[in-house]
Amino acid sequence: MINCTREPDNPTSLNTAEIQQYINDAVAYLADSENLPKPDKPVSYRNSDLLEAFDRIFHSKCYLTEQQFINSDTMDIEHFIPQAERPDLVYEWSNLFPAEHNSNMRKPRVTPAGGYLDPCNPDDDVENEIMYSLSPNGFDPYFEAGNPLNIKAVNTCNLLNRIHNGHDENTKKSTLELRHTIHKKYVKILNKICAWQGYADGSPEKFQAARELRDMLSRKSSFTMLCRTIPAVRLFVPEEFFD
Repeated sequence: MINCTREPDNPTSLNTAEIQQYINDAVAYLADSENLPKPDKPVSYRNSDLLEAFDRIFHSKCYLTEQQFINSDTMDIEHFIPQAERPDLVYEWSNLFPAEHNSNMRKPRVTPAGGYLDPCNPDDDVENEIMYSLSPNGFDPYFEAGNPLNIKAVNTCNLLNRIHNGHDENTKKSTLELRHTIHKKYVKILNKICAWQGYADGSPEKFQAARELRDMLSRKSSFTMLCRTIPAVRLFVPEEFFD
């Protein structure tokens, strides 16, 4: 996860009269569900202006895994607080996130007590409240709360471990492709560090390798936080390479 700044204005497609009426009906339903029917969603929230905003804010990455895609149209739109819990937030801009399909499906539909860290909330510093790590061979991503008393961080790390590594035999197998994709980037970064160090200072080759390393470790690239924890990155890559 990386910290993201959500654009303050709703995508225009979320501002229709139909949606506002649904929100009003959903609020009334939550206040008196015994006597009022649950309202039906009037329109889709999956619209081009919303997906384009996701591309800008999240860099076409799944907000949970940081796996990058061509654009957000290839991902699900995930509700941070599930629809069943808060139907009034179905169209709430701050409640919508881009998520890779399998990651979305593996996220429980009941929010744990205390909730999760929100990468768009400036009070939830996901880059520092979570400790990220890979095994020495670049496999087995693992997430742990920096402060075990921060229940939101603990819940978020439990979720990320579940999504990356599975929770039973079937999901351990089905998450293997994600771990393999992370491993491939791990190897690519190690090779680029070796090449960068081997080039002569001031040479065009060293300049190009440095630029490629910056791109690989950027917040705009895949698996940013896991990649920045690679020991070789910590030892040899200057801090100014990080955006």
